[in-house]
Amino acid sequence: MTVLVVFDVDGTLLDTAGLHHDLATRVLAGDGLDVTFQPWGAYRHYTDFGVLDELYRHMRGRGITAEELARYDRLYEAALRDHLALRAIGEIAGARALLADLAAMEGVAVAFATGSLRRMAAVKLSLLGLDVEGLALATGGEHLTREAMVEDAMAQAMGNETPERVVILGDGKWDQVTAERLGLAFVALETGAHVFGPGPVHTITDFMALDGQGLVALAAPRVLTGASA
Repeated sequence: MTVLVVFDVDGTLLDTAGLHHDLATRVLAGDGLDVTFQPWGAYRHYTDFGVLDELYRHMRGRGITAEELARYDRLYEAALRDHLALRAIGEIAGARALLADLAAMEGVAVAFATGSLRRMAAVKLSLLGLDVEGLALATGGEHLTREAMVEDAMAQAMGNETPERVVILGDGKWDQVTAERLGLAFVALETGAHVFGPGPVHTITDFMALDGQGLVALAAPRVLTGASA
């Protein structure tokens, strides 16, 4: 493998960024927890683990336990399946075709790094026709920080190899910050409220004008910094 492509999921491959927030807010409210006590962007670590841990510290004076995190993993999945029983979730236009294109290319590995809890992430990825058991997938259920999550996804995809070039895709400022900290080329998806400034190697609103070859051409050698070394 010479090129590695890393995808965020919510707002990047699926139109689920707002839905994820809504479902989490509703589930947590059922436990008397107000996850909106501060803006989403104010959370220190933008993963479900990070959000839940900070919320617990704010409202209950302690961090979340592994057992509690596992319970929310089940509750979030159930809330998503209830939603899907009533209405469909759309992909970001061209996402499924792009994934198929990449899968057919030699010398290209694909990984997924999502701040979502794992069970919910598996359901989301299945909507794109993907089998989570065969994927290089790291989630916000195992990792507090997005940096650790992306590093894990990359390691799963590459094993003992080092990719010659890497590109990571995401829809939020936290995705860009993570890419910058890890020294990775970043493709921005403007599919929500966030508008990207300088920094991304490419900014798009969907994948209709970007095929596998075009995306791979945007990958670049990793630039190790003090934060990523």
